[in-house]
Amino acid sequence: MSEADDNQPVLSEEEIEALVDHAVTDNVFDDGQFKSHDFGAGEALTLSKWSELDGLVRAHAEVLQGVMLRNFGQEATIEPFAPLFARVGDLIPAMSDRVALITTEIKPLEGESHLEVPGDFLSFLVNQYFGGSTVASPKLAGKVTPSEQRLSEQLAKDVLRTLVEVWSDRLVLEPGDLYVDITTDRLSLLPADMGYVVLTYSVTCGSDYQGEFRVLLPYDSMALQAQRLMPTRRDEPEVVVEPEWEARLQSAVPEIDVEVCGVVSLLETSLRNLLAFKAGTVIPISEPQTAQLMVEGSGIARGKYGAHDSSRAVQITDFSRSK
Repeated sequence: MSEADDNQPVLSEEEIEALVDHAVTDNVFDDGQFKSHDFGAGEALTLSKWSELDGLVRAHAEVLQGVMLRNFGQEATIEPFAPLFARVGDLIPAMSDRVALITTEIKPLEGESHLEVPGDFLSFLVNQYFGGSTVASPKLAGKVTPSEQRLSEQLAKDVLRTLVEVWSDRLVLEPGDLYVDITTDRLSLLPADMGYVVLTYSVTCGSDYQGEFRVLLPYDSMALQAQRLMPTRRDEPEVVVEPEWEARLQSAVPEIDVEVCGVVSLLETSLRNLLAFKAGTVIPISEPQTAQLMVEGSGIARGKYGAHDSSRAVQITDFSRSK
């Protein structure tokens, strides 16, 4: 290569101008900063189209509240978060060190499904079940105990049984044998990029316990059942909106006022105690790990509770429903 060739620009001025015009026109101008790519965006978008799944999960949570009272003697408030997509490689690091992982195959879904129950939830249930509500739950280290392991299997049977009942109108499910592990080793054997539909349920038992557990369903198999998770299509007359009115509505909607609040703790008490409240009454609450963001009474996001710039704050970790 000659010295003249070395000094020759790689792109001509006309080519550079064409690239810049394209970038500015399409709003994709590269400012030189690293831009992360969400490799699960396609699956998350597909998941958002399974609109019937939200209703099934909420109905399941309501049924589980009765199960907790009947089988474990606990008045619990169980709230579901919107279903999410996650890969095995991201799920394992987020799991607790003390965990019971119950594995089963649920026909017609191919592959393993899992129930992830944190050890602190099992410790609370064992303590209440055998020790009574007046005994404080101990802070345990190490692996899940044999008692907690047995209780996790009973909890898994209740969760799966009620899941089958609630989902029966949309999808007939048949769980198989249960395998209870006290490590995440079984998940570690799966490919790191294998995807799961994650159903997260928050559990609040008065002021004694607040936590959550998760059901993991294989995404690829769920995708094959996608039609059953979508609303029944109805032929409705087309509504034609005049362009002028459409523009006015689009400009007016973002200006509507909404009430936003952050919920860091919930309290259950009797009506007698509530009527006895007065100025100076102290209501103890435990230091929360997470908080829920509510808009007009509906949960839209959740986040970590902490501090920022010397003020109490909530850092949003995920949204409960797609925009």
